[in-house]
Amino acid sequence: MITQFHHKKLTWIDIEDPTSEDITTIIKDFHIDPSWAKDLLTPTERAKTDTTTNTFYAVLHYPDHPSLSLETRDIEVDYIVGDKFIITAHYTPIDTFLELFKQFEVDTTLGREQITTGIELFLELNNRLYRGLREELEPLRREGTKIESEIFLGNEFKMVHEISRLGRKLLDFRQALRSHKTILKALHAQAPHLFPHLVLDEEHFYREYIRVENASENIREHLKELRETNDSLLTAKNNEVTKKLTLMAFVTFPLTLVATVLFAHNAPELFKSNHGFWITIGILIVLFIGMQVYFRYKKWI
Repeated sequence: MITQFHHKKLTWIDIEDPTSEDITTIIKDFHIDPSWAKDLLTPTERAKTDTTTNTFYAVLHYPDHPSLSLETRDIEVDYIVGDKFIITAHYTPIDTFLELFKQFEVDTTLGREQITTGIELFLELNNRLYRGLREELEPLRREGTKIESEIFLGNEFKMVHEISRLGRKLLDFRQALRSHKTILKALHAQAPHLFPHLVLDEEHFYREYIRVENASENIREHLKELRETNDSLLTAKNNEVTKKLTLMAFVTFPLTLVATVLFAHNAPELFKSNHGFWITIGILIVLFIGMQVYFRYKKWI
């Protein structure tokens, strides 16, 4: 499905789920490199970029609602950017594009002219998508805060799974955006040659991307500290359990040995008398109390 927007000399062609007929149309109308047009028909696994004398082509992948599910799915957007046109192709609906279409209609009606070139529109679209991704990171940040609270409530074992789950979401998010900086650098380097009449500083290209990158890095650092803290608490708790089990074994073994000796068939007659059982129990209790006192003196318990 092709949606078109025209404002003075700027044309935006947005293609959702491109067909062969759609591709034939844009090749004819905009003289697009046929190899680029062919790439629009099917999803591309990796980000890529290419240029001609006056046109820039880029494929970018964006995480799709990373906070909603464990399996983060990417949204691919193909951009073909010329001086007075931009072609965008994607395989699922993108709310950001619909919102910008509506805004353009309002601006056109009111006579407001803010974006007049293809590269400016590319940067606006891309930056809006980055802002949306930064908002998507907020639920992940809140998950990290919740995990922190649970850790110090004594739920270290349960939080091992939660930390791993959040770490996987964040890893998928960061991997999807890893190639964006390279693409933006390539466009920034080529822009003076492709669009010599425009002056675009670095802020236009990197501002929103850097904000997303910083937000994800902050969550990653927080998650790293949570994992280290959780591991330390788990180790301390496991050491405490091991210590208690060791002390229990150390207490029960000698008591069992003494009881076995005193109840043996060749034990002194004192322990075989009517009161022998209670005498043995008394000895075991005295030994137990003595060991408790010794352990406390040594600060083992």
